[in-house]
Amino acid sequence: MSQNDVTHSGSLENISRVGALVRLNASVHLPKDANYELSVYPDDEEQALKFSAVLVNISFGMAGIKFTAFDSETANRLEDLLVKLSSDAVSTKTIEHDKYKRRFAENFREG
Repeated sequence: MSQNDVTHSGSLENISRVGALVRLNASVHLPKDANYELSVYPDDEEQALKFSAVLVNISFGMAGIKFTAFDSETANRLEDLLVKLSSDAVSTKTIEHDKYKRRFAENFREG
């Protein structure tokens, strides 16, 4: 996340088509409603997704970011990332669900 040649590094906690939640160092104090450039580096990719954004909330090192502009390439790559993240989440939930079903069956067998 950068503004006026000052860059703040962090980690992406969540992302959607309209914004993101970013974890920053808790000691970083940034003004709300300020404009920033946000660069997101998805796993295994060298090229960043680049967004113009506004900081809408910051508390305890968590920054709520609203996207204000991004180019068509970023839009396409963001959509691909969201599909991948949602399918990963479904897979993880399915695996967890199956694990608990087996445990339940083992612990509560009839007869």
